[in-house]
Amino acid sequence: MTPRLRVLLVLVTAVALEGTLLDELRIGGVSVELLLLVSVLTGYHGGPERGAITAFFAGLLHDSIVGAPLGLHALVYPPMAVAVSSLELRMLRSTPVTDGLAVLAAVAAGQGLASAVGMLFGVLGSSTDEFVRQAILAGILTAVVSAPVNRVVRWAATGGLPDTIELRRGGS
Repeated sequence: MTPRLRVLLVLVTAVALEGTLLDELRIGGVSVELLLLVSVLTGYHGGPERGAITAFFAGLLHDSIVGAPLGLHALVYPPMAVAVSSLELRMLRSTPVTDGLAVLAAVAAGQGLASAVGMLFGVLGSSTDEFVRQAILAGILTAVVSAPVNRVVRWAATGGLPDTIELRRGGS
């Protein structure tokens, strides 16, 4: 299976889950941001280019199921994927705790940025306290489900990418 088909399969599955099952499982009016999580993890595992392309289509799919103006989330998700990819290259040590906190921060930032863009275009109201609460809660809920999603996205995003090659200098 080609990497593009893998990513397409993950996106279609994520939009189906987010539009049906996860939409019904809300805590405080907030549900898991699965498409944003897929975007962030694709940027992490697949690099900035693959992450940005996947995030753009994930944003369009998200807009189609939530009734937001088409392109609102597609405007926000790609920069988040590229930012995560860029930060991933600069991290010194990765542990499960730091990875979970990074997912929480990335999803909260993406949710907050989408709300800010919605406010900018007059789609959403102007209650910033509510947006901050929703962004943090969405980050927490999404971080809880990120471990199994991480495995699936890694499988989809790294297909076709070369393995890491360690270069050593010859010493005498």
